[in-house]
Amino acid sequence: MAMNRPSKRSLMAAALLLCLAPEWASANCLGMLVQAHRGAASAPENSLSALRAGYQSSADGVETDMQLLSDGTWVVHHDALTGRVVQTAANVSTHQINSADWRVARMKFNGQATSEPPPFVSDLLGLASGFSGKILNAEIKDAAPGCSAVQALVGQFRREMKHGNWFMTSALPGNLRCARQADREGYLGLIVFDARNAEAAGSNKVSQYVARHARAPRLDQAWLLRVQNEIGMPVGVHVDARSLDANPMLLSDAGMMKMPVFVYAVEGDAALASSVRRAHERSGRWPSGVVIDGEPERFCRDVSR
Repeated sequence: MAMNRPSKRSLMAAALLLCLAPEWASANCLGMLVQAHRGAASAPENSLSALRAGYQSSADGVETDMQLLSDGTWVVHHDALTGRVVQTAANVSTHQINSADWRVARMKFNGQATSEPPPFVSDLLGLASGFSGKILNAEIKDAAPGCSAVQALVGQFRREMKHGNWFMTSALPGNLRCARQADREGYLGLIVFDARNAEAAGSNKVSQYVARHARAPRLDQAWLLRVQNEIGMPVGVHVDARSLDANPMLLSDAGMMKMPVFVYAVEGDAALASSVRRAHERSGRWPSGVVIDGEPERFCRDVSR
């Protein structure tokens, strides 16, 4: 009787659940998967040139963001509005422009327009397909209307990135539930927003008030179990360094439940390195992965001090 060979997707998920087998983490950073945040900082964030530079660096992969245009096409973009990183005719939501608008838009770097167009997800997948040994961490920013858009996105990834070294994340559990319906075996990551960082999303009176009065999210075993039940395994959590500090048992609890933990820091790589060291001192564990802004070698040296 013929046996089905495990797919690359299931092998990657298994490696993540084992807190990353050594062959999946090549940045030599204490076994943590190191991912370049929106690509390399030497080019406009989330541009194809930044993502390419991130892939070509010693990082184990890249992290990026995806949103929908009005015509249902997925593009690479982080912010709620254009203007800061992508120059369009007016500063609007991606939902208010179509593919033709996106093609004539231009990336901005340090506040100045460049000649580089912003990428479509198809451009991203074409790039990522050439780096079979590195992992793409793609965040769904949108609250997609129904499951069809997210399921179509999963299908696009399967068709255009055949080596399977990718996973999706989102701060919206509904997006991950939809992705799970289309991807039964792939790893999914729930991003946890720490409201104490509200000003990082845009400093105004409302965000300042929220940040002042917010409390750290409580990420205990009961919460982790709800995440497992709501989204389905394999699943993990992606948290800010401040949330990691506020939940001293998170790495131990998640490890016991076979849930990867990825960590990033709104306050930068130095704050992330300090938080990761403190977590290791408490638990004897390192996170499964980190999302960094700078050079992997420097970050890993800082963590190892």
